[in-house]
Amino acid sequence: MSLPAPREFAVFAFATTHDALDAEALLGDLGFEVVPVPAPPDLSANCGIALRVPPEDGDRAATYLDRAGIEVVRRATILDV
Repeated sequence: MSLPAPREFAVFAFATTHDALDAEALLGDLGFEVVPVPAPPDLSANCGIALRVPPEDGDRAATYLDRAGIEVVRRATILDV
């Protein structure tokens, strides 16, 4: 059995867990395929939760987060399965 090939994802890191949870609720309510993941240490030292979305949804998700006043500390593209 072979492992699935890694895929690219847009990942958003936040200053607080509260911001991450608010962002997850907002994006989920808007129909995004959003998955909470452990925040990579190089993305956020303050919050242990990051959110992963498909790369084609990254810009749109960032726009909605900005409009809602949810601060994204850092955004990156990662490979994950």
